[in-house]
Amino acid sequence: MRRKDREVLGDENIAKIIEQSTTCHVAMIDDANAGLPYVIPLSFGYSLDAGVLELYFHCAHIGKKLDCIRKNPNVAFSMCVENRIEIHEEAYCKSGRFYASVVGQGKAEIVEDMTEKCRGLSLLMERQAADSAQHPSSAHSMQSTAPHKFEFTPEQAATVTVFKITSTNFTGKAKNDYAQKC
Repeated sequence: MRRKDREVLGDENIAKIIEQSTTCHVAMIDDANAGLPYVIPLSFGYSLDAGVLELYFHCAHIGKKLDCIRKNPNVAFSMCVENRIEIHEEAYCKSGRFYASVVGQGKAEIVEDMTEKCRGLSLLMERQAADSAQHPSSAHSMQSTAPHKFEFTPEQAATVTVFKITSTNFTGKAKNDYAQKC
């Protein structure tokens, strides 16, 4: 990372960024389209422990994402939290948006183990519920501020495909009120 002054270190600090992120953009190679990159925004669940990040996603049983993953499991991902914009009238190049982001690369795989599939769906739904609680104007807002646990049965999990990205190659970065200016 070029800007070491903006580097975010430690699982706990990176998890804080992930918790605030509502969407994860996943990039993969689309071999069906001349090997061009394919990027898609997705809702996600995650676990982060001892420098290993697991991102969980769900989708239909067929589709472009799964075709790409089956042909080439190497993927990249990005998530970002955007904050206020700071404008410097005296020097526009010092202007910018305050943000925090996590980016990385990893291996995607379709989750076959039913216990892990149910766990992945639970993590994903817990993230969605947390986001709903933070944005009370949404149609199905959770009223309680306490974390809600979601448990899926194997029958429920069988209706979707779950895939996960496992990564040990990810970084956090932030520009905030305490970061050094350009």
